[in-house]
Amino acid sequence: MLDCLVNGEISMHIPVTDRGLNYGDGVFETLAVFKGVPRFWQLHMDRLANACEVLGLPACPQKILLREAQTVSAGRGDCVVKIMLTRGSGGRGYSPHGSGEPNRIVAAFPLPLDVQQVCSNVIRARMCNLRLGLQPALAGIKHLNRLEQVMARAEWTDESIFEGILLDEEDHVISATAGNIFLVSGGRFLTPRMDRCGVRGVMRSAILKAFQPRCEQRRIMLDMLPEADEVFICNAVRGVIPVNRIDHWEFQAGPATREVQSWLNSQ
Repeated sequence: MLDCLVNGEISMHIPVTDRGLNYGDGVFETLAVFKGVPRFWQLHMDRLANACEVLGLPACPQKILLREAQTVSAGRGDCVVKIMLTRGSGGRGYSPHGSGEPNRIVAAFPLPLDVQQVCSNVIRARMCNLRLGLQPALAGIKHLNRLEQVMARAEWTDESIFEGILLDEEDHVISATAGNIFLVSGGRFLTPRMDRCGVRGVMRSAILKAFQPRCEQRRIMLDMLPEADEVFICNAVRGVIPVNRIDHWEFQAGPATREVQSWLNSQ
C-alpha cells in the first residue's frame, strides 16, 4: 500500500533546501476520501489553483493530482489525502527568483477515529488568546505557514475541549483553529468574511453554495457569538460539527445545524 509520493515517486523525503521547509513557501489541501472518491474534489482544486496564483507558483495539472491521490489512497477505504505544493529548492534568502522545479507531495493518512462521534454529537470549544494578524494579501488561501494555528492549539491540553475559536487583532470572530465557524441566527447562516485573514475552507464554500439564499458573510463581533441560536464549525475532513459550549456560553445543536449535516450526508 503506497502512503506517499514525492513528484510522482514513492518517497518520504524532500531536500533540506526546499523552500516549503525553510520558509513555508507553498500551499496545501487536505481532502476526505470516502470509498475511493475525494469529497468536493473540484472545490479543493479551485482553491489550490487560486493559492498558486496568489503565490506565483506553477499550477500542477488536476489529472496528475487526481491520479496520485487515487494511488496513495488505493486499498485504504475511507482516508485523508494531503496535497502539498512547494516552490522547490533554492539558495539562502527570501527571494523566490532562481528557485528550482516545484516539489509536489501527495500522502494518505487514516481518517480520524472521532469523525463519526463528533459529527453525531456536540463538542465543547474555548476562546483562544492568540489573535490572528491581518494580512489581506494572504487571506483565504491555505499556505504552508500555519504557526498561528499551531500556537493557538498549544493553549490547551484539556481533552474535553475539542476546538479553539480564533479572533483577529480587532476582536472579530474569524474561525476555529482547524475549521470555519457558522452562527445560526433567526434561521440564517452567518459566517465571517475572509478578506483580511483566515482560510476560506472548502466545506465552508460548499455550505455557502448549497444554502446561498440563507447565508451571509460579514464581520462578526465577539458580542454576537453568545446571541446566536446555534453554532457549528466545519472542515473538509470532519464535516459539520455542532458546538454546545464555548467557554461559559451554551448553545443547542438545533434544527439548522442538523439540516446542514443531513445535506452533507447526502453528498
